[in-house]
Amino acid sequence: MIRLNPVNPCQKPPQLPSVIYMQPFDLIEKYRPPVAIGGVGGSGTRLIAQCLKARGFFIGHDLNEANDNLWFTLLFKRIEILADSESQFDQLTAILQQRMTGSAALTPEQTDCIRQLAATDREQHPAVWLQQRAQSLLSDQSPAPHTRWGWKEPNTHLVVDRLRKRLKTMKYIHVVRNGLDMAHSSNQNQLKLWGRHFIGENFELSPYYSLKYWCLVHRRILEIGKTMGSDFLFINYDDFCSNPRHGIARLYEFLELDPVNTPAADLLGVIRSPASIGRFKQHGTQIFDQADVAYVKALGFDTNL
Repeated sequence: MIRLNPVNPCQKPPQLPSVIYMQPFDLIEKYRPPVAIGGVGGSGTRLIAQCLKARGFFIGHDLNEANDNLWFTLLFKRIEILADSESQFDQLTAILQQRMTGSAALTPEQTDCIRQLAATDREQHPAVWLQQRAQSLLSDQSPAPHTRWGWKEPNTHLVVDRLRKRLKTMKYIHVVRNGLDMAHSSNQNQLKLWGRHFIGENFELSPYYSLKYWCLVHRRILEIGKTMGSDFLFINYDDFCSNPRHGIARLYEFLELDPVNTPAADLLGVIRSPASIGRFKQHGTQIFDQADVAYVKALGFDTNL
C-alpha cells in the first residue's frame, strides 16, 4: 500500500474551469482516448513508446532521450502527488490533456500552478530544469487535430488509477521486466523516490529492497488493471523481445491498429533482447525474500539459476 505524505504542491488548491472535469472528458471523443505507458524504471518502456511514435502517435513535444514526456514529469513526478486533493489532481490532468491535444488555452490559474510546480528544487530535479519544462508547457506548440496521442513516463503507474477516473477511456500499457534482473539494475530512481511510500522508512538501496519494491508495484498495478479490463495491457518485455512478431501483433490489437495497413517490418528490425536479461544468474537468489522470488516466478519469469 502507498503511504501518503500530506503535502500539497501549490499554495492554494487551483480554481478549476468548469468545462472539462468530472465526467468522461467531452474532448476525448474528438481526440480519441490517450494511451499511457509506464513501468518500473528500466523496464523497456522506451521501446514501446518508439513503437507508438512509429505509428503516428503524438507522445509530446518535450521528450528526453528515453522518450519520457517531461510535461508529465513536471506535473506528476513528485512526492506530493500522493496527497494532492481531488481538485488539484483535476487541474493537473486538465493541463496535461489540454496541452497534449491543443484543445483549449490554459487559464491564468493553470499557468500559475505550472509556475509554482517549477519554482523550487525537488528530489531528482533541480528548479532550473523544472523551469525549462514549464516554459515548454506554456508554449504554443500543439499537435495536429485528431492525432492519436498519449505519453510514456515510467512513473505513470503511481497515478494511473486517479488518471483513469478522469480520462475514463484511457488505455494503459504497463511494461515489466524480470524483477530479479531489475534488482541488479543501476536504475533505482523509483526506489529512491517512492520506496518509503511502498515499503516504509526502514529500507535501503539494495537488490533486496529493489525486488520488494518491484513486487509491491506489480501486485498493485495488476489489481488496478482488473478494473480497466480491455484498456489495460501488461507487456512482458523479455517475451516481447524474444518473439517480437507476436508482441507487435498483440500491441497493434490493443491499440486497435489494422495490421494489414500497419506493417511491422521496420519495428522488427530494431527489437533486440538486451544482454542484461538473465543477469541475476550471476548473483543467485539467496539474498532475496523467497516469497518475492516466488512472485516473480508466478508472473511467468525465469527464476532458475
